[in-house]
Amino acid sequence: MTDEELDQFLVETLKNILADTKECADYVKDIHTEEYKEIQEDYEYVIEDVTDLLKKVKGLDDLADMDDDRIGEVFNYLESYADNFVVSHDPKKYKQDMADYEKIECLLNLFYDEDDEEYDDEESDED
Repeated sequence: MTDEELDQFLVETLKNILADTKECADYVKDIHTEEYKEIQEDYEYVIEDVTDLLKKVKGLDDLADMDDDRIGEVFNYLESYADNFVVSHDPKKYKQDMADYEKIECLLNLFYDEDDEEYDDEESDED
């Protein structure tokens, strides 16, 4: 993928994360237990945070200019999105879903430092 395509896909993915979070928040909004109050607060935080990100991030360069904590939060959002990504069994949709998932993995791989010893250790442990 080109840098422009990655920039566009990052913003698109953040929009998808925002839409998914809003959908989840809407689903639990009428559940009034202590546990769900915390869940609702978490959703509210993510909605506000991703909305703010979308105002500031138009591509990877904008993200790279942010502090490490902020970049880590974006990584966590992307990682969670990838972990919960649904691939359709419908043959027509399956190929597109797999292509999208590969793009998500491509974005996530940008966050890994290949010189990072911890990353290298994790790779070795998987062998």
